[in-house]
Amino acid sequence: MNRTMFKELINENLPKYIKANVKEKSVIVVSIVEVSGMHRKAVIRALNRERKRSNWQPPPKLGRPKKYTTETEAALAWLWEQYDYPCAERLYDEIAEAIRIFVRDGMWNYGEEATEQLWNMSLGSMKIRTTALAKKQGLLRGQSTTKSSELLKAVPVFFGSWENKSSGNGQIDTVVHSGPKLMGTMAYTVNYVDVATYWQEPVAQLNKTERATVKSMSTIQDRLPFPLLGLHPDSGSEFINKLALPWFKANNIEPTRSRPSKKNDNRFIEQRNLVVVRKYVGYERYDCQEAVDAMNELYKVLRLYLNFFQPTFKLVEKRRVVTKANGERQVQKSYRRVYDKIKTPYKRVLDRDDIDQAVKDKLTAQYETLNPKILRDTIHILTTKLERTQRELGYHY
Repeated sequence: MNRTMFKELINENLPKYIKANVKEKSVIVVSIVEVSGMHRKAVIRALNRERKRSNWQPPPKLGRPKKYTTETEAALAWLWEQYDYPCAERLYDEIAEAIRIFVRDGMWNYGEEATEQLWNMSLGSMKIRTTALAKKQGLLRGQSTTKSSELLKAVPVFFGSWENKSSGNGQIDTVVHSGPKLMGTMAYTVNYVDVATYWQEPVAQLNKTERATVKSMSTIQDRLPFPLLGLHPDSGSEFINKLALPWFKANNIEPTRSRPSKKNDNRFIEQRNLVVVRKYVGYERYDCQEAVDAMNELYKVLRLYLNFFQPTFKLVEKRRVVTKANGERQVQKSYRRVYDKIKTPYKRVLDRDDIDQAVKDKLTAQYETLNPKILRDTIHILTTKLERTQRELGYHY
């Protein structure tokens, strides 16, 4: 069969091919192959090529009709942005409260239908949409400035379970802001997270001297809404020294430390260093007092945004994956992680029985005065101010 005859055969079968379902299309293709002797793929390509040349219009989209309106998806995207792009699991339980706050402050500009749909949206639908909205971001690795202290024996090692620890017992660490060069005077963030509630308190300082670190720990103690009972750093000399140990004793704070070279002993704070300090301050170099002051101004707002409006996962259990093959039980190398209900640190504080009701009432009154959009906009302004301060007043290596 020559090319002209093959094209006539294709055009003859094209109308039936366009209207056919998958099984019928397969039958048409097989019949053309038998008549022409051409390869199956060549026939399919020829049919598709001729279909594009014709005035054929695609059929209406199959499947279920679209459930959520464009306004609903726009409302979800706006709300997701105000909560700083969390995953759907973290955002899902905050939707109703977020809408209430924005309606209260006159910032909710979406209709009743969109609000109702967003209110009733399932977690699965929200995951699909937030995943589509999310953009991939590369993560850099930081540098370590931890040096072991000579007074390690004075602080006991702890690496057991944190389940039975009360509120006020947390992990603490320093994050260096050195940029690519680990030299000269640099800013550091002393970062604290309460393990029971995930309440976080970051404080910036210009260097990592004993006096500066003790001052930062005092600031954290003053800002915490509940008493500070225990601190768990790594083996760094900035936390375990002749000035810090008397401070622990004078303030009735129990110090413990992780094992050397075992970062997983400090897993709670290591994770928060990445998703909070590196996310909002980044990996740039900050090395002047003016930049530290601007960073602390940022942290005063950021702590409110994180603790009152950023839901967090909390690992409850980690199990080995067990499968059965040929009737035999096989334990895999992978784990299945089980998390509790996702909540903000503020809501975790309200659920704790070991925190005074007066503290909870004070936090509730403060919560009613806050708005996540206003806080987030302020954070962006202060982040820009921090970067500008370093460019104008910082050292440039």
